[in-house]
Amino acid sequence: MGAFSILGRITEEPKPLPEFFSDLNLDQIIDEIGNGFEPYDLKEYYYRMPNEKEDVLYRQEVLRELDPEMEEKITAFYRAVKKAQTYEQYAQDTEDRESSAHWHLSAAYTYYVALDELMVFLENRGQMATGWEDFYRLCIKLMERGEHKENHDLALALYRKISDIRYTMRVEEDHILILSHIEEEDYVGDLCRRFSHIIETPDQLYNILPGSQQSTDLEKRILRYLKKKHPPIFKEMVDFQERCPNIFPESILTFHREVSFYLSFLKFHHQMERHKYAFCYPQFVENDFRVEGGYDLALALNNLQEGKRTVSNDYHYKERERFFVVTGPNQGGKTTFGRAAGQLVYFAQMGLPVPADQAVLPLFNGLMTHFSVEESTQSGRGKLKEELVRLSGMLEERKKHSFVIINELFTSAATYDALHMGREILRYFLDDDCYGIYVTHIDKLAEENEYVVSMTASIEGQNVRTYKVERNKAEGKGYVESIVEKYGLTYDEIIRRLSHA
Repeated sequence: MGAFSILGRITEEPKPLPEFFSDLNLDQIIDEIGNGFEPYDLKEYYYRMPNEKEDVLYRQEVLRELDPEMEEKITAFYRAVKKAQTYEQYAQDTEDRESSAHWHLSAAYTYYVALDELMVFLENRGQMATGWEDFYRLCIKLMERGEHKENHDLALALYRKISDIRYTMRVEEDHILILSHIEEEDYVGDLCRRFSHIIETPDQLYNILPGSQQSTDLEKRILRYLKKKHPPIFKEMVDFQERCPNIFPESILTFHREVSFYLSFLKFHHQMERHKYAFCYPQFVENDFRVEGGYDLALALNNLQEGKRTVSNDYHYKERERFFVVTGPNQGGKTTFGRAAGQLVYFAQMGLPVPADQAVLPLFNGLMTHFSVEESTQSGRGKLKEELVRLSGMLEERKKHSFVIINELFTSAATYDALHMGREILRYFLDDDCYGIYVTHIDKLAEENEYVVSMTASIEGQNVRTYKVERNKAEGKGYVESIVEKYGLTYDEIIRRLSHA
């Protein structure tokens, strides 16, 4: 078995930030997903999209296996290794030799015990998804290595010796006496029992070798006392640190970093579901694209802060249909609809659950977006030039069977020119068997054929925006009227103003 990755086959070279990330507000979403999983920067994994269907399904299987029980066990292992890494950092930062050796031993003990417990769980779990089976075999191979097994057994035995050490501290007026162990009531144990809902890590209260990165005078005195009373044990600790300076195998550190990709997403997933936002595992079917209850995840996060609900949409492509041309009033939900579809395609390609009630879609070869840009003061190019420069990169990339989102392109061009260029862009991507969404203010682009479907952002009553995007003929006049009314430019309003002039 080659190098193992719980993420499946991924490219090793670093990837730059994909252009579609900012267009789809994915950077905001990924920041929220990675919150609490520092110091890892999970964005590096979100920049790399699997290319093969088997790799996408591999990730889906890994995630599906993480039912509540297994998620709890993997999370416990993740936290234990993180704690062990913290102890090891203390060991490196502590100048006192024996204190450093003790932190090193604590790190080793914490890691080995966590690994033992996880291996027992996986063994009893039985048949699992391929990713977890491969990880379990990796753990077995680690334990079969003589050096790893010897260090494991030595660390556990030595830690038990340390745990058997007892001493007594007695406070008498302004003095603290350090004495040999005297049998008396276990106040620490009583505290742990009484306040179990508060004390999350009782083992730290029983840490018989005090000390931290900055030890107090009392802690230093206790340590000197114990070194005199138990010199062989302290020598064994120092010897263990010298014998086994590197506790964590590289394969375990890689797993620890990569599994945070799944654990962080599941944590985020649970948080959103508590707020009644659905996720589902998409099905991949060629020439079939249907979504129920799809919503903009970034907008949902913002709306949660403001106590608002996010409108979802249903949409589907029939038979040979490939592009939605979306028209409608300003701020009616057109761009949000495009972003929601792009986010859904992206998370599906990443092998993750998608923000929707149900989703069936093809597995695309790529995701490309082009959202309206402002003029660049640095380059000196106008808005149209900026758009054409970026568009040329998309055309040169020529990724057949991709999903494409174009938002308000050529708004600075004359209507006739924008219509002509827009039709050429649609024809280009249709020739490459791409699916996509074209959000535009040009109604004629929405003229339907077997490949192009007109969809509109609907309004109700007195131009009330519903943020629903549905199959409809483009009706630009109604949208103009909504803008005219918004800014008080109706015929009656102008006459009223003139009469008061």
